[in-house]
Amino acid sequence: MRAVPRLPVGTALLLLLASCVRPPPATEGVPPEAAALVARWLSGAEVAVPSPGPKPPVDVRLRALGAEVYRLRCTPCHGVNGNGRGPQAPRLSVPPRDFTSCVYELRSTPTGTLPTDLDLYRSVSRGLHGTAMLPWAWLPELERRAVVEHVKSFCARFAEEGPGEPFPEAAEPPETSELGLRGRDAYVRAGCPSCHGPRGDGDGPSAGTLRRDSGLPVRPRPFAGARFLRGGSLGDLFLSLETGLDGTPMPSYETASPEDLWAIAAHVRGLAGAAALRPLPPDADEELGHRIDVLGR
Repeated sequence: MRAVPRLPVGTALLLLLASCVRPPPATEGVPPEAAALVARWLSGAEVAVPSPGPKPPVDVRLRALGAEVYRLRCTPCHGVNGNGRGPQAPRLSVPPRDFTSCVYELRSTPTGTLPTDLDLYRSVSRGLHGTAMLPWAWLPELERRAVVEHVKSFCARFAEEGPGEPFPEAAEPPETSELGLRGRDAYVRAGCPSCHGPRGDGDGPSAGTLRRDSGLPVRPRPFAGARFLRGGSLGDLFLSLETGLDGTPMPSYETASPEDLWAIAAHVRGLAGAAALRPLPPDADEELGHRIDVLGR
């Protein structure tokens, strides 16, 4: 007799709750204004996300709403159990996040720690360029808050230890040409060209050998088009350098001086501007995410 797959305890409990509690109605379909926002994002634009209001009570109704939003929006890629094995996952060159691994690339917290609720909320809202993860900023704030809680339910560490302590916000310097010039040298000293290449085209000598923690290949994101995973602002790039991207070969540079990190961020922005003359073609995973989540195919 073939064994019946067992759901994670957290997921089973949430499904039981959802069967007993009628969740608030979740947004269905894709309104025209949302389709327009996603179209701009596909062209390389970033999505502005205002700071959310106070966190709502994490009660049965919020959890039920989160389970419903996740069912509607996330299961095609991330799967019912949050393990990144949804029915559409095999189509993607960038694998969907396995939430059960408790490993997150985008955090404001140190390497090896969990992201904050705000980190997750921003990722859900802004999307991740270069992947099929579209921006969901057009969903009501409560739905985004709720789905964050559901995503956290796949990783027991959130309940056991909670998120890491975010790095203190560093004072952003003026983005001057002098800062960029300093960054050019710091970029080389930090070893960035070995993966990202001297012009930021993702063609460094080590690029073809890089692997995710899962063993799957990963290539550095070209800077052309400024389509960065987290975002292309000076502060976004500083934070990516400071935290690293867990699960990938991109390490944390938290031991480097803030001055060097700001300078590298400025230099990378300069490379992205120069690369605008060599624009990237439409990203295949982004467009596939659009077909899956917006067009339904």
